Amino acid sequence: MENKRRRLEEAFARYMPLIEEPQAFWQCVFEPLQPCLWVNPLKTTLEAFHAYCREHGILLEPISWYPGAFRVPGLERPGATLPFVAGWYYVQEEIAMAAVVALDPQPGERIVDLCAAPGGKTAQIALRVRPNGMVVANEAAMERLSGLRTTVDRLGLLNVVVTWGDGRRLPLPEGVWDRVLVDAPCTGEGTVRKMKQGWRPVHREFRQYCSALQRALLRRALQLVKPGGIVVYSTCTFAPEENELVLDAVLGDYGVVEPFSVAGLRSAPGIRQWMGKELRSDVVNACRFWPHLNNTGGFFLARIRRTDVPMPPLGKVSCPGRAPLQPAQRLDGIAWLCERFGLEPELFAAYRYWMRGREKLWMAIPEVEPPVELPPESVGIALLSYKREHVKPKTFALQLFGKSIRRNVVELPEEQAAIRFVSGQSQNVLTDVEPGFVHVRYREFELGCGLYARGQLHSQIPRSLHTMIADHAGV
Repeated sequence: MENKRRRLEEAFARYMPLIEEPQAFWQCVFEPLQPCLWVNPLKTTLEAFHAYCREHGILLEPISWYPGAFRVPGLERPGATLPFVAGWYYVQEEIAMAAVVALDPQPGERIVDLCAAPGGKTAQIALRVRPNGMVVANEAAMERLSGLRTTVDRLGLLNVVVTWGDGRRLPLPEGVWDRVLVDAPCTGEGTVRKMKQGWRPVHREFRQYCSALQRALLRRALQLVKPGGIVVYSTCTFAPEENELVLDAVLGDYGVVEPFSVAGLRSAPGIRQWMGKELRSDVVNACRFWPHLNNTGGFFLARIRRTDVPMPPLGKVSCPGRAPLQPAQRLDGIAWLCERFGLEPELFAAYRYWMRGREKLWMAIPEVEPPVELPPESVGIALLSYKREHVKPKTFALQLFGKSIRRNVVELPEEQAAIRFVSGQSQNVLTDVEPGFVHVRYREFELGCGLYARGQLHSQIPRSLHTMIADHAGV
């Protein structure tokens, strides 16, 4: 701890003149950060979530400024519970929720999340633009795409298009999007309270790399958003080089930083001067959320109103070599789902279906239009896949329709059986369901796809979920 403290004091000495209460800052930085979450209204209700927490002795502290969000002190692994697997909630650092509050999405809008993984802010946006708005959730790092898609699927977000591309040169139509979020990659100094390992100071070269990347991302966001639209720029770092100096370098006549505040959150204004450099006056309207102000992580946030001054267009760029998704021509798998699980065909009439090739079928609301300029990774959530000899339902689709499923449901008798199932284990189960794919339920939790054969229930839960809860359960 002393070694970490010494390194932090050396690294953060440059910020002390910016902080009104440095002693409070240092006291807060060395305290562990409480886990936070928000409840997903697509999968449950606040009443049901409260009932689960009471039954399991989980203490909830409501976050006053974000309805439906809670601090959960004492819950060390909030991502390793049955309601998490069932999509009841999303785990997110409290102050990070403020970015979407600043963005203020409205129903029916078309919004781009330029740096979307792991998907928490995408999910917040998607819930706010319902019932007929859409979100393009872009991620540049291929290794982070699976986590983003899992978030979209687990939460049941039927209005999200996931894309893979460099946000600095994202080939989307310019000047047409209602709002754009740039939660930019950064040096991450504001996440210091989550770091259990020793602190490593930020090298100057890495900060310069981040700053250049951030400027290019913000510039692209201003090109994408329509005149009068909103761009929110955020980071989880303290460095002015990655915050106010980025705004000063990019905005020009193209955007204005608007005043922004959240009732119940304290913030400090953006700074006008750094290392002898005078910055544009409206950067003071940005918000610096130092950790000690709200007992959170550190965060920087600027809400920018796009002017009507034209920007030079990006020009033609190449896309990754992904084949485009096409409107689905094969829908016989839906009839199989209805027959197998006792679902009414009318449940599927309100959606639109997409395929790439002949194997996987995606389901989304009709208003979602994948961009033709950038072939998406997914549209809505995966419904099923066509195999050589059968149709395989997707776990997250069965979760979404779980309350309407009437046939071939395995009702697990106890919590440990449910934990074994979501941990990816097989187990003996006595039931009268037909052999083949089944939907698995434990009490009010729609858990998803299993395979039943010869008295054995084999889990089909995606590994991205069962690994986490298996660690928690010790199995």
